[in-house]
Amino acid sequence: MKRSLAYGGLVATAGLLAAGLAAPAQAAGDTVPSVILANTNLAAQEIAAFWYGEAKANLIGATPYNVETKVVAKHVSTGGPAADTKPGVVPAIGDEKKAASKSKNVNLPKTTGKVFFIGGDGRPHWCTATSVQSNYRNLVATAGHCVYDTESNSATLDKWVFIPGYYQGKTPWGIYVGKQAFTHYDYDVYEDGDRNYAFVTVYNGVLPESVSADRHYVSKVFRTRAEAEKELRRLENDKTTGWSDLRVVPVTKPGKPGHGHGHGDDHGHGGGHGRDHDDKNDKRGGDHGHNDGYQIAVTVSEFQSLNRNRDLTGNGPWADGTGASDPVEISRDEYRSDRDSYVSRDGKTLYFRKAVDGKPDEGPGKPGGGKPGGGHHDGPGKPGDGKPRGGQDEAPKDVTPSTDPSTAPSTDPSTAPSTAPDPADERKGDHGHGREYKYFKRTFWAKYYGWQVVGKKLAIGLKDVGRLGDNVGGQGLAYNQKLGKPVFVFGYPSGSHLDGNYAYTGQTLKWSYGKTFAASAKEIKGEELVGVKSSFTGEGSIGSSWLLNYKSDRRLGYLNGVTIGLADTDKNNRIDTSVSPYFDGELYGVYKAAANLWSGKIV
Repeated sequence: MKRSLAYGGLVATAGLLAAGLAAPAQAAGDTVPSVILANTNLAAQEIAAFWYGEAKANLIGATPYNVETKVVAKHVSTGGPAADTKPGVVPAIGDEKKAASKSKNVNLPKTTGKVFFIGGDGRPHWCTATSVQSNYRNLVATAGHCVYDTESNSATLDKWVFIPGYYQGKTPWGIYVGKQAFTHYDYDVYEDGDRNYAFVTVYNGVLPESVSADRHYVSKVFRTRAEAEKELRRLENDKTTGWSDLRVVPVTKPGKPGHGHGHGDDHGHGGGHGRDHDDKNDKRGGDHGHNDGYQIAVTVSEFQSLNRNRDLTGNGPWADGTGASDPVEISRDEYRSDRDSYVSRDGKTLYFRKAVDGKPDEGPGKPGGGKPGGGHHDGPGKPGDGKPRGGQDEAPKDVTPSTDPSTAPSTDPSTAPSTAPDPADERKGDHGHGREYKYFKRTFWAKYYGWQVVGKKLAIGLKDVGRLGDNVGGQGLAYNQKLGKPVFVFGYPSGSHLDGNYAYTGQTLKWSYGKTFAASAKEIKGEELVGVKSSFTGEGSIGSSWLLNYKSDRRLGYLNGVTIGLADTDKNNRIDTSVSPYFDGELYGVYKAAANLWSGKIV
């Protein structure tokens, strides 16, 4: 699909004319679409910290981006892509005035690496990409769908970084955070396969200088769980910060907004400790520091986490703001076990039994329940006296208990009830040891004063390692070239052939070699593509660089294509072809829009 571009008043047109090349025809109103990936130094720092954090778990656990990779491509004997202007090249970094040389060995380029990002599925993924020449030595080239999320139609992929020479968690030249991405109008709007390429400016690289413990984050207090969950979704979609382990928890003690207690972090500290947010944000949602709390039903495990080392079959005293319903006597048939206690399958009801032993006065609340009264029992019945009130249970029935792992029950065998009845124990009788029992059930409640979002905010000391092109170099660019020329393809192939054979792991940089030819792939709207014979497999191949006139001794050449799809052209269930958009004058215009922009440092 061919369209003509105007370059939005950028220097692309002037650059084309200065190079002695014919500028592409301009169409009014067209521009080179671009989008900001990380617009501030702080945003870029936190994206880098996200990938370095948690022992690089997100880098190591990333998988190839699962986009439409295998296509039905075919050779085109007539027609095919055509140059729209005169052929042109941009020299590689350091190769502007070098003479040609030959080498028998194939040395892998330092410029090639992986781009990592969070996909539309919320998980870490990667593609292949390469560093290219630019005025500020800060430019990366890859496939368009390694920047723009065409699967979920999101604007861009999140937390985008480039790591040249990446290998199993190693970042030898640092991480380069994407600043601004550029693509062709037809790909941005129509997902045109003939324009499936992107250029991304990146900040200076960074390496970890010091690694500190992840800072614990606690939000302001929200009046309702729905408001807190809305804030949780906002943070999860935040492109500027390295958040992890975000969750909504209740606030169980009154306090000033943002100063909840009980579930503030993973180390038993109150929610007011380790909070890491701007107090000016407390203006949102009104004043939450002056309410009487909300009494809601809680699960047995939640209640026990708030009343550790206390007998849940007794009468307390319970922790402030918590309480239990009076035990309700039930029949042996309803109890259904010979264990002393167990929890219902939904986690909300505690079942237990008490030995009678011929003394009817020794029921619940007498032998195992702590002292009545004491002012700590604020539950249903008479507040503060801790005495049973005839089985009243005023805990709301429509509240779903939290599944927050921080509220796991105590493992103390003296207080932890069994979590399920044992079918083998059922119906063994009540008098096996000469003892009689009474059977009870009860529920629990807690008074909540609102809800908070808690989690971790990654904090890692970073040091600047300089510009991308100064560290690994940058390939040149060739456009409007004749087909039939040989190219090296460098990338991280992964996955299997169609017959199930796994030829590549995606762990190491590989190369293939072949001559270009005209191709097409209608399912990705690719009518004027370029093909090359290559056995590269899997989604990891996407973004692989096609280098024309590659000099192995200098590890430099001219970028003349990027892999956007793979094909089995001879129908033998083995991938044999890679396809790329044809690099013409319109690609050069997109390149020029990106190549003249400065990025700078992030630390």
